[in-house]
Amino acid sequence: MTIKKPLIILLHEIYGVNDHMEYYKAIFNEAGFDVMVPNLLDRKPFNYSEEVEAYTYFMKEVGFEKAQLIVDQIINEQKQVYENIYIVGFSIGATLAWLCSEKSVSAVFAFYGSRIRQYLNISPKVPTVVYFVEKEKSFNPQIILEQLQQKNQVYTHLVNKSHGYMNPFDKKFDKLAADETTNEIVRWIKL
Repeated sequence: MTIKKPLIILLHEIYGVNDHMEYYKAIFNEAGFDVMVPNLLDRKPFNYSEEVEAYTYFMKEVGFEKAQLIVDQIINEQKQVYENIYIVGFSIGATLAWLCSEKSVSAVFAFYGSRIRQYLNISPKVPTVVYFVEKEKSFNPQIILEQLQQKNQVYTHLVNKSHGYMNPFDKKFDKLAADETTNEIVRWIKL
């Protein structure tokens, strides 16, 4: 018997399962969804002041290939239980979410996944909503969005905010914009 209640698999940034992930886990739980937050780092979270260490750790100790295998295994296991699985990812988690868009999940929501630019060969098979902010340090999001808009099943948003606008523990947090975006996701899933 499958569970009708949707499952959200929440994929973290380079910092790991931290206060940001716990915040969204609570928000989505309150909205009526089951939520899983896999610890892809397999360690305690990094502090925000440890950005370089966190990035280095993810790239050397985990990497996208290993992380994708972990997420694929979780999806396959949870498909035995849940009828509808949604992926929500932030930063590296967003790139992983993008990689999951070719899987049999219900939909994907990806926030500022700068490395998506390395995986433009992906052709999503499910609705995939990609959020970028106007200014990024490492790339021009408008160029990537133009390429993504050519793909079927991809819905893009260029948000006039800064990277981190969804994170209540980041100085760039924009509560109004974050709440609007979160409510959009909840409405989408409840359709």
